[in-house]
Amino acid sequence: MADELTLTAPAKLNLCLRVGPVGADGFHPLASLMVALDGLCDTVTVRRAARREVRCPGIDGPGNLAWAALDALAAEAGEPLPPLAVEIGKRIPSEAGLGGGSSDAAATLVAARDLLGLPLDAAALERAAARVGSDVPFLVRGGAQWATGRGERLRPVDVPAGLWAVVVPPVTGLSTPRVYRAFDRIARPVAPPADPPAALWTAGWAVNDLWPAALACAPRLGAVARSLRALRPVTVLLCGSGGAMAALFDREEAAREAAGRWGPDAAVCAPAPLRAV
Repeated sequence: MADELTLTAPAKLNLCLRVGPVGADGFHPLASLMVALDGLCDTVTVRRAARREVRCPGIDGPGNLAWAALDALAAEAGEPLPPLAVEIGKRIPSEAGLGGGSSDAAATLVAARDLLGLPLDAAALERAAARVGSDVPFLVRGGAQWATGRGERLRPVDVPAGLWAVVVPPVTGLSTPRVYRAFDRIARPVAPPADPPAALWTAGWAVNDLWPAALACAPRLGAVARSLRALRPVTVLLCGSGGAMAALFDREEAAREAAGRWGPDAAVCAPAPLRAV
């Protein structure tokens, strides 16, 4: 029986993100085309231990979503888990809109299930993931999904094989609550669409409704967007609620050339496959 297991935890990119008006429950209904990214990942190691522990640069212990993931896994299994230690190696920046903490939690769920041999299938893992956060079920599943509700209702979609993203880190971190507060002040949202865009690479398919709010919170994002557009991508997007930005390309060579012009902090990413769970 193995004593530890290490998995990758990929970043996610919202290729489009439509945000509806806040509901009576305090949450905004979403519709988003979400893609897991190969090329920008954390690593998550789960090992048997004498006591539970989560170690992660900047967010150790019970404040980390990986701790909540272990609690959710125990609830789904219907029994306490043996003590586990989780060690997270960070490459995905924080407060970037790339889902790093959620992806670490998703990888923790899968690794802990497999390490302990729990009889939980993919649907059970996604139920546990939904207890942790809205993006976590997607990051358990991976691939490309059309997400609705709070982001937890998933429908598989196809993404063109030619999609490449050059992701650049935040010039300033942006907390999700701060951006949504700005969104509620300045936006006039409508109900998000039920279905994904009919075709990618056509005008207007890539949109992020949170861009004006993020720009109001961090005006320096405007200069980043202009610099990325100068690299001649198909389009430029805010990543989630920010503050990372992504330039999208339809050829690998163009993406790698653009990343070289940007500098060493640019990550060249392609869509990652579904996670085998």
